[in-house]
Amino acid sequence: MRFLPVLTAVCILSAAATAQTTIRGKVEDVQGTANQFYLDGTIIPVVSNVLNLNLWQGQHAFLDVTNIGTAAAPILRIDAATPTTKMMDMGNLRLGQTKTWEVFAPTGMAAFIFMDWTPNTRFVPIPQFGGAWLMGGQPFLLAGGVTLGGVFQTTYTTPNNPIFLGLEVTSQALVGSQNIWEFSNVDSKTVEN
Repeated sequence: MRFLPVLTAVCILSAAATAQTTIRGKVEDVQGTANQFYLDGTIIPVVSNVLNLNLWQGQHAFLDVTNIGTAAAPILRIDAATPTTKMMDMGNLRLGQTKTWEVFAPTGMAAFIFMDWTPNTRFVPIPQFGGAWLMGGQPFLLAGGVTLGGVFQTTYTTPNNPIFLGLEVTSQALVGSQNIWEFSNVDSKTVEN
């Protein structure tokens, strides 16, 4: 199932916004470099004039960010970070195996899980939905449901085709109830044997 056209229109209209946005995420370093970082689960570079990003590596946080790049090539400046918990966990991706994906949120919340190839990630701030859309323009809607006991779970079976080996997949959830919606952190995994 493809993503809802209405939300896509909102994304396009919001793409030009350069105001500060708070997102859930995790800073990771670019392997083999000094002081070069990206937003985990994406291809989006991150920088900061006020935080030592080395101290935030691997830690889930609410990140106050501003896009100092362009809509087509975002670079996120992180102005503040507050520790938080992981909201989206997509499990592992192994050829032919079924794994459980989870979204952690208060009981009774609607949860929708989207997935796309990691190279398609982008930054589209949508304050109306509490954060930013970090997926591509045409992600796959994997599952939707309601959280029970603080978690929504679904399963995903990675196709048993070696052509997928080494490809990186990213997921993000949209969680909410009535007029209060929020984007999760993105999570990504590499397809393995």
